[in-house]
Amino acid sequence: MLLKTKSLSTNVKISLFLLMIVVSLLARYLVSLNSYSGQGKPPMFGDYEAQRHWMEITTKLDVHEWYFNTTDNNLLYWGLDYPPLTAYLSWVYGKIGEIVEPASMELYTSRGYETPTSKLFMRATVIVSDLIIWIPSVWFFVTSFYKDKTITQKIGAFLFISLQPGLLLIDHGHFQYNGVSLGLALFAITFIIRDQQLLASIFFVLSLNYKQMSLYYAPAFFFYLLFSNLEFSFSKLFSSFFKILKIGLVVIATFIICWIPFLSIEQASQVLFRLFPFSRGLFEDKVANFWCFISVFINMKKLFSTEVLIKLCLILTLATMIPLFINLFKNKNSKFIFLYSLINSSFSFFLFSFQVHEKTILLPLLPVSLLILHHPNTVWWFSVISTFSMFPLLFKDGLIIPYISIMVFFIVFGYQYKNEILKSFNNLNDPKTTSNKTMASSKSITSIISSLLKINVEQYSKYWYALNIVGMIVCHLLYQFVPQPSGLPALWLLLVCNFSFIHFTLTLLDFIIRMFTFNPTKVKTF
Repeated sequence: MLLKTKSLSTNVKISLFLLMIVVSLLARYLVSLNSYSGQGKPPMFGDYEAQRHWMEITTKLDVHEWYFNTTDNNLLYWGLDYPPLTAYLSWVYGKIGEIVEPASMELYTSRGYETPTSKLFMRATVIVSDLIIWIPSVWFFVTSFYKDKTITQKIGAFLFISLQPGLLLIDHGHFQYNGVSLGLALFAITFIIRDQQLLASIFFVLSLNYKQMSLYYAPAFFFYLLFSNLEFSFSKLFSSFFKILKIGLVVIATFIICWIPFLSIEQASQVLFRLFPFSRGLFEDKVANFWCFISVFINMKKLFSTEVLIKLCLILTLATMIPLFINLFKNKNSKFIFLYSLINSSFSFFLFSFQVHEKTILLPLLPVSLLILHHPNTVWWFSVISTFSMFPLLFKDGLIIPYISIMVFFIVFGYQYKNEILKSFNNLNDPKTTSNKTMASSKSITSIISSLLKINVEQYSKYWYALNIVGMIVCHLLYQFVPQPSGLPALWLLLVCNFSFIHFTLTLLDFIIRMFTFNPTKVKTF
């Protein structure tokens, strides 16, 4: 039986909230007990060492040296290549690290520093970051977007979003701070939902200044803010201009504050050069996007120069964003269309832009996961596939045990959870569920196929899931136990990437269809 929010005492609500926090922290702690990127692998080690090294240089060098190649700052050894807010947070944690274990932050001598206490400190910084930014941002979103849902539904959505397997394994296993940039972006998304656009602008700029990959969301934010404030009638033209000007000034002011130490032409140009290293190539390693997929048939890197490839990437990325432009213009204040546009925008960047990492699938994953109570089938399955796509990276990091454990748990319990969501919406005869029936009304790939074939495709979905899970298991076994064929050293890696790419493309297409067929009259407004 679903619990009604009003029937719960304040003490029970507090207890439930604390229990959610404990579960979230426990999951992170258990993952953090395993290995991390580059553990015991000199001379470069991995992302763990990169983050530690940034704490070292930001605490030991003058701020104007952070992004420059100097005698004390060799940019070839994990040079700082994230925006200023990352550097500032590294400085904060570095100062604390100097107190906890001074040797771990010493210039030169601390390279590859891996003592038990320093590992505990580094892992704790990621957990604390999540506790301060990521976890509150998820709860803020759930209580805003799903404010009419029962407490049970809110708790389920909170746990599903905050405990995404991919984010857990990358941040607390591999070792990064994606929860910070994603949390700041989620605060911005929630402020959009609450019609607090100036706060949304501030938090999105903060996200962008923590990690430049937040640019994946920029088109959706830009066009939503523009179209929702743009009025073409003469009487409202001035007020419309004033609203857009206010947002622009807030954005500029926030950027200036974030960049205060780097506002000179020399400093700013060097930071930007570090943030956008086009010399690294079309994609890093193998990633489940269009360019890696097409490389099986055409070697684009040999066929075209870097300049031409950058232009091709730009054209395809922008072309695949046309649906979000059209739909944000048609539905100027729709929060659902805004979330769909975030999915469209981030997928376009991931699948078609230049220099993509496998970990950036976390950017499309965020807006997709936010719709768990509206599109449970698509959201749950994409969460599974996005985590699977990072398996080669996690395998290299020695994270097989936590990966398999989390995936099995998420597939089994996630499948049951999404079925419960579907039941709660389908049980129209129960007034308790009918009053909360606010599922987004739109068509999907499966509904279109069903109408074309005159059959109910949904009833066969469990066979589709089973078939693909078998496919993933085969990919795992081949990758881990079967030697690569001679002359094809990356065959199993390409198999994982292209298997994932097909699912990513279908997911993007599904949400584009949902955007164009969305019926705002059948969904409660926010």
